[in-house]
Amino acid sequence: MTDEQEQEVYQLIVESKPVDVGFPAEMNWTSFMLQDWIKHTFDVTYSDRGVRQLLYRLGFSYTKPTYTLKKADPAKQEAFKQDFETAKKK
Repeated sequence: MTDEQEQEVYQLIVESKPVDVGFPAEMNWTSFMLQDWIKHTFDVTYSDRGVRQLLYRLGFSYTKPTYTLKKADPAKQEAFKQDFETAKKK
């Protein structure tokens, strides 16, 4: 891939979600999705490992997605943790 194409991949990841470019409702990019997007957009074939190496060169690293519950009550969570620790000690 050219430097310009690599920058287009970078912009894609930073500025859009997979669903924005036609993938099923996914919130996070995977190397398999990027592999497919690169093939269809640039007609360039990458292995999964090759895509991961490209991402590393572009400054990305693997992170596991985390989620925050919208209705979570921090006070109730803390009370539960304390009650749980007390119950474990019995």
